Amino acid sequence: MTSGPADSSWKERRESMGKTIGQVSAELRIGHRYLAGIEEGNFGDFPERVFSTGFIRAYAKYLSQDPGPVLAEYERSIGIRNDSEMAAQLRFGWVERERERGSRRATYTAAAGAVLLVGMILAWVTLRTEHRPLPPPSPPPAVVLPSPPAMENAANPGDNAAVAAPSGVDNMAVPVLSPAQGAPAPAEPASSVAAVGGTGPLVGPFQLFLEASEQAWVMYSFDDGDPIDVTLYAGDKISIQAKKKITLKFGNAGGVAGTLNGRRLPPFGERGQVKKIAFGQ
Repeated sequence: MTSGPADSSWKERRESMGKTIGQVSAELRIGHRYLAGIEEGNFGDFPERVFSTGFIRAYAKYLSQDPGPVLAEYERSIGIRNDSEMAAQLRFGWVERERERGSRRATYTAAAGAVLLVGMILAWVTLRTEHRPLPPPSPPPAVVLPSPPAMENAANPGDNAAVAAPSGVDNMAVPVLSPAQGAPAPAEPASSVAAVGGTGPLVGPFQLFLEASEQAWVMYSFDDGDPIDVTLYAGDKISIQAKKKITLKFGNAGGVAGTLNGRRLPPFGERGQVKKIAFGQ
């Protein structure tokens, strides 16, 4: 700002007193730059109003001058400065708001693009799934097991072993295939007595474990009890305990393996074969 008459008179008064700004600053304890600003009418870097007016009044008293004109000039200066600061703040606030709006618009645009991309991917996957050829049907099971009543009807003397062999007769003898089947007669397997490690007729008690390697129907009874029929699947196991006698009938003799009293038994029969076997008397 340009210096007014009041400011010039204060400087002339100080010089007439033979004082330098440094001396006055030391005596009044007011910064050198503030005293120079009062004399020059430049209040741009002054502190808050309460301190600035205090500096002006103290310097005026020191010089025996009227502080009114300088105070009025100071008030005009800070009024212009406040208007400029307010305009700058308003301009800064407007810039910040526009920046926030731009950021939100960018976020919304990115979100809309992501949703559109996901929708396109889902549509593409759906189209590929609809046009994908169906897998070929699975082949039918290799073994079709008859129902239990049909098994009863299918049993014939050529397929079954003796239900209850007399004492001293091998209970695990596997029958020889008939000539009508067109296959050579296999060698007769070892007796059940040899399979469990004994000699002579089987004598209870019995502990029989059965384990299925594929689906098989089994009917069993023990100690003249009522028959029980079950369907075993691959991995299924059952345990049968008897004091005197165990009777078995298989719908798929080759799909079940047995262990009697801790010893592995020879195969009960062929895969898909209906077979009836008894242990004990």
